[in-house]
Amino acid sequence: MEHGFFQILLTILLVMDPIGIIPPFLSITSSYDIKTRNRIITEAILLAGLVLGVFLVAGKFILDFFGIKPGAFYISGGILFFLIAFGMIYSKPGTNRPPPSKEEETRASFVALFPLAIPMIAGPGLLTVIMTYASGDNPWLSTALTLLPALLIGLLCMFAVLRSSALILRVLGVMGIAVMEKIMGLILAGFAVQLIYNGLVSLGVI
Repeated sequence: MEHGFFQILLTILLVMDPIGIIPPFLSITSSYDIKTRNRIITEAILLAGLVLGVFLVAGKFILDFFGIKPGAFYISGGILFFLIAFGMIYSKPGTNRPPPSKEEETRASFVALFPLAIPMIAGPGLLTVIMTYASGDNPWLSTALTLLPALLIGLLCMFAVLRSSALILRVLGVMGIAVMEKIMGLILAGFAVQLIYNGLVSLGVI
């Protein structure tokens, strides 16, 4: 199944959901000063990039090892994306990702790793995006060369949004962010259904 670069990039941005991360991120880092908050953002982006890179390199080999057919992974990915989209559409403003406990906020580096890098940025949805595209019929190198710049752009967008999160929240407000997130959820839901359909076609069910 062929995928254009911009389709992959849009999927990554929709699943990554930089706008939806703003309220829980500000809640998690509210006790830190600006310098420490910026360090948390940098560490989280680097850690998330490392995790995503591992899946980019090994994703296709993992699927081949377990004998998972591309169509099956399209369907499973579509179901997961639909659940993510459902949460984006029906969640209350700022509640789609629960904040960590007080013990989890004690160390900035730990906050950068969990829950910011994993699972907020490099969560199951984004890992599934990589595995889904990696399971296609295209050569691994061609897929990797398409996914890598899209992931880098997505991480740069996430970095820019988080660094500007306080300003964006003031400009858009909680309701403005909620509206944007629900629109993104609707688009992702449509993509999820299309992915399930493609999987059924690939498996010869329809």
